[in-house]
Amino acid sequence: MEKIKSFIHRNPARVAAFVSSAVALIVSYVSPDIPVEQAVIFILSSLGLGEYAQRIENDKTESALWTDPEDLDDDN
Repeated sequence: MEKIKSFIHRNPARVAAFVSSAVALIVSYVSPDIPVEQAVIFILSSLGLGEYAQRIENDKTESALWTDPEDLDDDN
């Protein structure tokens, strides 16, 4: 279970994209007459997951910008 949590934390955007596309694909094939309310609930939850993923990625980028680069040896 810890490996799954680690993967999700490292790759939130990939997980969000996979979940959204998989559910949409399955629903369209299995039950084309699904109630609109359930579809709207899914879409809103997907948007929330996407927002969470974007914020995690933004935090990673911001922390990387404030990290000092590694010292490189100049062997020329």
